[in-house]
Amino acid sequence: MRDIFRKKDLTKQNGEFHRSLGLLDVTFIGVGAVIGAGIFVITGQAAATMAGPAIVLSFLLGAVMVGITALIYAELSSAYPVTGSAYSFTFASLGEIFAWFVGWNLLLEYGVSTAAVATGWSGYLRRFLEESIGVSIPKALSGAYDPVAGTYIDISAFGIILVIFFLLAIGIKESARVNTTIVFIKLAVLITFVVYGLPHINFDNLSNFMPFGWSGVWHGASLIIFAYLGFDAISTVAEETKNPTKNIPMGLILSLALSVVFFILVSFTLTAIVPYQELNVPDALAFALYKVNEPFAANIIALGAVITITTVMLVMGIGFTRILFALSRDGLLPKQLSTIHPKYNTPFKTTLLSGALLSVMAGLVPLKVLAELVNIGTLFAYLMVTIAIIVLRSKSDIQASFRVPAFKIFIPLNILLIIFIIAGLPFETWVRFIGWSFIGFIVYWYYAKVSKRA
Repeated sequence: MRDIFRKKDLTKQNGEFHRSLGLLDVTFIGVGAVIGAGIFVITGQAAATMAGPAIVLSFLLGAVMVGITALIYAELSSAYPVTGSAYSFTFASLGEIFAWFVGWNLLLEYGVSTAAVATGWSGYLRRFLEESIGVSIPKALSGAYDPVAGTYIDISAFGIILVIFFLLAIGIKESARVNTTIVFIKLAVLITFVVYGLPHINFDNLSNFMPFGWSGVWHGASLIIFAYLGFDAISTVAEETKNPTKNIPMGLILSLALSVVFFILVSFTLTAIVPYQELNVPDALAFALYKVNEPFAANIIALGAVITITTVMLVMGIGFTRILFALSRDGLLPKQLSTIHPKYNTPFKTTLLSGALLSVMAGLVPLKVLAELVNIGTLFAYLMVTIAIIVLRSKSDIQASFRVPAFKIFIPLNILLIIFIIAGLPFETWVRFIGWSFIGFIVYWYYAKVSKRA
């Protein structure tokens, strides 16, 4: 039996991918993941049900925690430029058993969020088809499984996942080029929303700024953390990045800074032009512009969201497959999943299997349930990474080209913020998290204790 507390020397990890990604590629991988369904979809739902116009404060609270976490990822990535992200960092510092649960929850983050984003994408697609060309998808095929509501599968979400993972199977550089192109479109779409929305600002909509009090800001932050997820996907492609000790930290910081600016601008504009009570819809930005009689801009937003949310699925798909690859390479899942395609240089078995599983999830499970489940798993991984850097800083042989500033202030603050935000999630989410962790324990026990590993 293997020692479950064994630690992995990441300095001896050999890369198995070609290094083809530059700073622009990795920065836009981060922006492509972060700016997506969170701002296009979750913002409206969180404002309507949790925070009201004070959703801006929820974004700021989340930005502080995620910002410190990004600095931690930047230091660890510059010291260990390997595939695996938080999983690999935890393996090097805390041991295999802790790394397994981090990896298991990163699968939850990237996998479930890919499915969640697909449902948001589908909502904008339906809005665009109905408002622009008068085509409606049959109700039975337009939502998650809910016989009472008359919906059985979200066929659009199901289909787009299959397309995304086929694209990922044919190459990372090709996927990065698609992502970079779409990110430019994405930023133009959000600028369009702000420009067309500003003339319609009604400060009466902001008069009851905190209708749910500080508790609403807290719970809102726990949900909209979903909007920030994905910046850490940059660290999952470290083995595929040129000069990773420089480009990975810079990409992490640049992508998050750009994303925060847009989150604040868009959330303020959204709640200022439409009463927050009306924003509990799957396509809040397009809905708001239709509401203020800007159909041309609204159509651009709806179509732009359909195009640009695609990048989130693309990047989350990259993260999911690379974490799965790292787990299988270390013998914690079947070794066959770490097979690299000789032509496309991708973990193609992992990618195709992932596409099949996540397409079913996207078609059948509601968005809000997916988002809350993603958040708790990701925050757990962030907490482990924060502890990991404390352990790794104690090792004198660790050389990092980037170091977290004001370490003794930021690290304790980040631990407190993560615990504070994770405590704001609903009880049902904790139950699902415990269930997911129990399944993870069973899987780990089998591969760690029963199967013969290399």
